[in-house]
Amino acid sequence: MITSIKLKNVASYRTERILNTDKKINLVYGLNGTGKTTLSNFLKDRSNIKFNDCSILGGVTAKILVYNQEFINENFYERN
Repeated sequence: MITSIKLKNVASYRTERILNTDKKINLVYGLNGTGKTTLSNFLKDRSNIKFNDCSILGGVTAKILVYNQEFINENFYERN
């Protein structure tokens, strides 16, 4: 099954971009400022109002795990 992720009107995704994958596990990498964090934040919290123009089609029943800098900060650093 192909999953399509549409990002639009958020951060570096001003115009609509669609990412398609048929893989169970995906690794996202790229240069700074290309939207990796925006993508991972959307996948982690799709209900956030800033993602109103973004969507996922297909594969929505799968559990999505996001391992990004925010995850590292929340789980591996001690809070003061």
